[in-house]
Amino acid sequence: MKLRSWFLQFCLAVACVLAVIFCLIVFPRMTGKLMDIYRHPVASWFFAAGWYGAALGFFVGAYQASRLLVAANRHQAFTPRVVQLLRRFKWAMAGAAASLCLILPQFFVAADQEDAPGLFVIGCGIVAVPFVVAVFLVVLQRLWQTALTYKEENDLTV
Repeated sequence: MKLRSWFLQFCLAVACVLAVIFCLIVFPRMTGKLMDIYRHPVASWFFAAGWYGAALGFFVGAYQASRLLVAANRHQAFTPRVVQLLRRFKWAMAGAAASLCLILPQFFVAADQEDAPGLFVIGCGIVAVPFVVAVFLVVLQRLWQTALTYKEENDLTV
């Protein structure tokens, strides 16, 4: 069990390193390129704010996921702390999704000017992924809370 958790922790660390590389190299270049092409600084700032906000939400979510793995290693899966960690993880993903909504208008403008409607579909897909994860975490949090309630009732009965 711990070997799998270590592997998942390693995957989280690799994903965080990749996100840092994106934040340091890719996002500034994308923002500068948008500024050169469209000559609209406010749109470029919103685009950058959306990407960096999503990265911040990802980092907070990765930290919460790491804490969830630690709780699973300590056999504390059905505790109120885990439900609280799931709630924080849910809000981190919802924040990432909300900040990605800032880039959606820029995808529309780019798709319109480049005459590439598929670009807007790709942008919608990028925005939809954290929303789907957040909805999954809402369902998981409610199931976890129900299981915790049943566990506490059974503990009181015995």
